[in-house]
Amino acid sequence: MYNFFAKLQNFLEASTDHSTSDHTIAEYILRHVSEIPNMTIYELAEACHLSPATISRFCRRFESISFKELKEHASEFNDFNRTEIHQGPESDMIVGLPDYFEQVKKSLAQTEKLLQEDILQQAAILMHDANKLSFFGVTFSNVVAKNAQIKFMRLGKHTASYSNHENQIIEANAMIPDDLAIVISSSGDTRFIVKLTKELSRNEVPILAITSNPSSYLGQHAKLIIQISGQKMDGYKSPILEEINLQAAVNMLYLHYSGRYN
Repeated sequence: MYNFFAKLQNFLEASTDHSTSDHTIAEYILRHVSEIPNMTIYELAEACHLSPATISRFCRRFESISFKELKEHASEFNDFNRTEIHQGPESDMIVGLPDYFEQVKKSLAQTEKLLQEDILQQAAILMHDANKLSFFGVTFSNVVAKNAQIKFMRLGKHTASYSNHENQIIEANAMIPDDLAIVISSSGDTRFIVKLTKELSRNEVPILAITSNPSSYLGQHAKLIIQISGQKMDGYKSPILEEINLQAAVNMLYLHYSGRYN
């Protein structure tokens, strides 16, 4: 579902002219995504002050789909977001709030123990010797990947990171064995990460995995694993704890690399 959001966001980010039809349609869909499944193409066209033919052309450029399929994507996106929080009794949710920082401390302490010095040094060497560093991740892990890309770009490395699935797969297929793929995924077993790992392995691209699950498909195909805590916060689909630990691992990798080579 993240890919639906990411591709719409790409339409907005790629446009410097906010008056284009693509920008107008993408902006409207993102603002009114809950209403899109129940709209006709004529209603969306009227809301955007465009023609139905323009909406159809947008759908083809968006993902070579029909307007009906666009509505299905929006419906799936809405269904996914409705399960973001698994509400328990209100008293339990409120009581759990002060406990957040205790859980952060506990998970970071676990990650600190798992981040072995020799592994971080091996990872720094792999990154230094690679011609190009490509960072991969989806949803919240993609935010961490983007952060890592900027950090290592500022250390003089040739880096890349893409938001949507299609561009990540294109990047994976363009890489060579002299490059290094840094794949960031707490579970290491999501459908897209498995697909991405297969593409990288087929092209014999070495993988540095940052994950909480060494036995995952990603972990089994990685040249080296940087392991983090697998602790989660019950009741929330979003990685309330995992994202902090993934970022901590990236920061430690950055510190080891910069201390060794800069």
